[in-house]
Amino acid sequence: MSAHALAAPMPVGAVRRRVLYPYLAIAPALILIAAVSFAPLGYALVQSVYKSRYLDLGQFVGFANYADFLFGNAALARIGNSLTFVFGTVAVATPLGVGFAMLLNQPIRFRGWFRTVLILPWLVSALVGGLLWAWLINPSFSPVIQDIERLFHLSIPSLLTSFTWSMPALILAHSWSSYPMIMVFTLAALQTVPNELNEAAVIDGAGPWQRFAHVTFPHIRSTLLVALVLTTLNTFNHVTMVLVMTGGGPVGSTETMALKVFLEAFKYYRMGTASAGAVVIFAVNVIFALIYARILRDEAA
Repeated sequence: MSAHALAAPMPVGAVRRRVLYPYLAIAPALILIAAVSFAPLGYALVQSVYKSRYLDLGQFVGFANYADFLFGNAALARIGNSLTFVFGTVAVATPLGVGFAMLLNQPIRFRGWFRTVLILPWLVSALVGGLLWAWLINPSFSPVIQDIERLFHLSIPSLLTSFTWSMPALILAHSWSSYPMIMVFTLAALQTVPNELNEAAVIDGAGPWQRFAHVTFPHIRSTLLVALVLTTLNTFNHVTMVLVMTGGGPVGSTETMALKVFLEAFKYYRMGTASAGAVVIFAVNVIFALIYARILRDEAA
């Protein structure tokens, strides 16, 4: 075969097929994503500017639904409740997840059994978990609360009906269901920490906290940030436990933005306001994701 034949250009049709093939290969996935994500989001954007009931578009009201959701009755309290719920859950679940991951990374006895037990809250549905915690902290039914009252001669009020303690109770319950994901991510990252670095730190006289701060944490920081992104977004959008345990009460002290969207849509059937709230929550999710992405980019640099 001559050199001229080897250097002959590829036919235009073949070049076009080679260029288009990757896009054709992912086209079904893109169509599915558009059908289940972008199309509903687009419809929500349209519906959010109408006074709608059920799925019927009513009167055009512009940004009135957004104003009602963001500045209406008790709106600021809902925003505060949402942020408290998110940051409280992250603050409780993160040390639990990292601590259990550090424990499971050690050569302890029955490590497989501990792994199974500690990951169980992740496998329990939010509905079942909410009902379990509502029963567990109810002084009228919980054997744990009754034993504490009997042993310490205390009178523990119903936490879920307390204006002061209902939000901490929710944070505790949701942290219980959230820490396993952080634990799994952290445990996977701990497997990448070279043993030689820890051994060198021990020889240099570093204590456990110094080894964690200067050897372990730099290796797991990026993975831990990814886990925090997912935990933050999941908590901000979470409805089930709040609905099951308190329903937003007492007196709106645990009503979050996500719960407000749920109630507007499926209790009051004000789909316009619910759509506006859903768009606002989507925007907040994007902001959270961008903040974490910026932190991750800075870490990588």
